[in-house]
Amino acid sequence: MDQMTGDKGDRTTPEPERLTGRNAGMQSSQSQGQPPQAQTVVRSQPPAITVTPDSVPVVTVSPAAVEPAPVSAPPADPRDVTGLIAELGLTADDSAEPTALVPPERLREVAQALKERGFMLMDSVGVDYLAYNQPRPKRFAVLHNIYHPHYHRRVFLRVWLDEGETLDSLYPVWKAANYLEREVYDLMGVEFAGHPDLRKVLTPDDLEGHPLRKDFPLGETPTLFRDGRFLDPAAFRAGVTGQQSGLTGYRGELRRGRGEDRLPPVMPEGGPK
Repeated sequence: MDQMTGDKGDRTTPEPERLTGRNAGMQSSQSQGQPPQAQTVVRSQPPAITVTPDSVPVVTVSPAAVEPAPVSAPPADPRDVTGLIAELGLTADDSAEPTALVPPERLREVAQALKERGFMLMDSVGVDYLAYNQPRPKRFAVLHNIYHPHYHRRVFLRVWLDEGETLDSLYPVWKAANYLEREVYDLMGVEFAGHPDLRKVLTPDDLEGHPLRKDFPLGETPTLFRDGRFLDPAAFRAGVTGQQSGLTGYRGELRRGRGEDRLPPVMPEGGPK
């Protein structure tokens, strides 16, 4: 057939468009006489993915394959020591802080087990329950504050003691028990067996008794404040025990023989100006 020429230009057969990438691969497949067919990827479990040469992969999910995710329990508190107390064979005490009741003969054994788990001794205190308003197993209690610095776990070890009963020292386990136990011995009178240097650490050597015991005698010097109030020790103790409500009196300068023309300061209306 002759080529047609004229004012409208030559009409020639257009050359095939050059394709690159994925289209070039598809053109190569077509040039080999293979008709384009859909390629299906079959999996044993949904979802199924269907890929065609001239389209983007399509994900087909059947409604039956969609299952609700199981509701998982909330993560346990890593600072909870309930399991640890049970693991050590101890009984949890009814207290605001995690506290375990430890028999006196097992104290050092429990302390060693906690040290092997990464715990350290933070503090040791003594408590006298002589005038407590609720019954307690024994008069005295020693509380050891044990803490894990990495996992921020804390547990208190409570040991009940009678008057004159000794307690094993934790110095062989934690050297920090040195001054902590000396303070409990000085102020409460609890003796620690196995302590290398059990001496007073706060009060004078010639002071008789232990100041934090409930039966330690208190001084009778009234505490005087700048605004004229004073605290009388006898009235203060009566108020603390519930025997008397009033603890203060505005006497101040009157007790010293001057200031008769002055009245105790009164809080202005609306608070301080």
